[in-house]
Amino acid sequence: MNFTYQHCDTQEEVRKHIQEDEGKCVQQVCYSTFHDALTQINFTKMIIRSNLKSKIKEKWGKIKK
Repeated sequence: MNFTYQHCDTQEEVRKHIQEDEGKCVQQVCYSTFHDALTQINFTKMIIRSNLKSKIKEKWGKIKK
């Protein structure tokens, strides 16, 4: 599986994507208290959206804005 990473500037932006995809896509959502970051993994669209940016590009490759 190859996912595209999409950086969102705020948690509210990530939350908006979560709500838009709810009921339409298979997704998993997690929140990191350590990083204060919200992340959506959308298995239908093969995309990861998060407001966490550090070192993601190195591990996951391309970042879609």
